[in-house]
Amino acid sequence: MRSVSSLLSVTIAATWFVATPAFAGPQQGVKCPGGYTATVTNSNKKLVCSRKKTYELASICSALAFSNQGITVSGNIVMEPNDPTGDKCLAVVTGKKVASVMSPPLPGYPPVSEFKRVNNASGPDKFVAAVVEYAFPEGKIPPYLGNAANGVRCPSGWDGDKVYDGKGIRCDKLDGVPKLVDCDGIAAGPVALGWKWQQDHVGAEDRCLPVGGGQHGPTKAQGMTKVQFDADRARDDAGWVLDKRSGARDRWQRKVYAFPIQ
Repeated sequence: MRSVSSLLSVTIAATWFVATPAFAGPQQGVKCPGGYTATVTNSNKKLVCSRKKTYELASICSALAFSNQGITVSGNIVMEPNDPTGDKCLAVVTGKKVASVMSPPLPGYPPVSEFKRVNNASGPDKFVAAVVEYAFPEGKIPPYLGNAANGVRCPSGWDGDKVYDGKGIRCDKLDGVPKLVDCDGIAAGPVALGWKWQQDHVGAEDRCLPVGGGQHGPTKAQGMTKVQFDADRARDDAGWVLDKRSGARDRWQRKVYAFPIQ
């Protein structure tokens, strides 16, 4: 059977494990895709991603000639682009004139109804659609689906924070009451093993010092081992915030995080 000191040494060896948060998760939040403007409202609890984009299509004359007998296919069509009332297409054989048409929209373009003719009295006209496009923010798996114009929001009862330099938000709330800081160690009379707590060791921050001397380390919350504390801090949906209190014992406050919802 191992002695208390040997068991303690195993615990202490794992105590200063450095917790590394996962790359992405609720704690990191969501952000607008590149090229989109983030509109954050409702005390940082709602995010809408939008961009203004202009699409242009050329004025063209189709290969259709107009005659008394109806419409026939013909290559003898000339555009007259300098008409102040709009480009005209002249069927050379019949002399009939009709207004030019818009070149077909490409895949991903707005519907035809969004385009308006812009007359150019000294050259070819163009058709322009100035629209506002919306997108859901990035960072959530699975991604959001539906109407992106409605944006995303924090669940009821959750606070919101701006992240990614104001390009995104995350949702969080306090979990329980603050806990006083502590260190992994045993102190029984003159016998002390492990780490000891020292108030305001680095400015206003409390730290843990090795009983046998050496480099100081961070504290943990009371009621947990350092290994448990670091594992909890490494979660995507939880974290701890240190309240440094000069002249008083510091406190750790647990927070939980959630992705915004639609």
